Amino acid sequence: DKLTFTLQAIASSNNENCKLIDIEWANAKYQLNDTFDIRAGLMRLPTFMFSDILHVAYSYDGVRLPDMYGIVSLNKYTGVEFSHRLNLNDLSIFSTLLYGETKSSMKSYNDGKLLKFDVEGDDIYGVTSKALYDDLTFRVAYIKSNITLSNENLGTAFSQFDAMGIPRISTAIQEYKTENSPLSYLNIGARYDFSNSYLLGEYIQVDSNSFLPDIASWNISTGYNFEKWTPFIGFSHTENSSNYQAISTEGVPVQVAGAITGANQAFTEMSTTSNIDVETRSLGFRYDLSENMLFKFQYDEQKIAKEQLHIFSTAINFVF
Repeated sequence: DKLTFTLQAIASSNNENCKLIDIEWANAKYQLNDTFDIRAGLMRLPTFMFSDILHVAYSYDGVRLPDMYGIVSLNKYTGVEFSHRLNLNDLSIFSTLLYGETKSSMKSYNDGKLLKFDVEGDDIYGVTSKALYDDLTFRVAYIKSNITLSNENLGTAFSQFDAMGIPRISTAIQEYKTENSPLSYLNIGARYDFSNSYLLGEYIQVDSNSFLPDIASWNISTGYNFEKWTPFIGFSHTENSSNYQAISTEGVPVQVAGAITGANQAFTEMSTTSNIDVETRSLGFRYDLSENMLFKFQYDEQKIAKEQLHIFSTAINFVF
């Protein structure tokens, strides 16, 4: 009556741990009383509005979710969550406190090259709160962790520069590489339903003190339901900014200045590995084939750096 178990596995070549089969959820939840729950095990971080149903595409209109859902380096964790429900007449508030850690992998593409990183997140803690009032849903989440991001090529490069024995370069390496570096996510989202239509918006700010860029991303979408048809449009914008501050060459010998210039060039390139601004316009529709099956079509015009992509996607989603 009070104990619930959840298990979810995803089969995909794009899994974050670079394996074909990835376990996303494996946890147990216990209902302490009418208002408090506790859950422990493997869970997705509640970073976004759709985090809980990320791979249940039947639950949302688009073929895929906005760009921001693919920019975070921490997605799931092993730990514990405390949840509370509060009902005040027409207002309902759901709040969650969480704590845990994670070890996983992530992929990044730069100039057509696939880069793989090992990710460790220690002391992950966060708080989320969702308020429902009539047809309005408002949600805010804040998550923070100390992250260690490692890559064989980056580690070799850092070691080679550190071996030069130049204090300014060695100091920059200690500040620049990701070992126990603070990383935080702030997410704000809202949805309003009215007259068979909806308006949905979401924003995330990612702050890092390492070579990972700071990221600001937002999206807005709307749709209207004509019985079985639901056409929708959306817009998404993502900006990145590098945290790297070039090492000063002031007051150093010419030979040392040359080495520092080389280090600055290498470290700047590292900091812009995933430093790509993205803008996406989306147009599509959802058609209900039956009570448990639907068809989707989506067109995206995506601008990445100086490139422009035209993406046509279809999907059939079903539940059983």
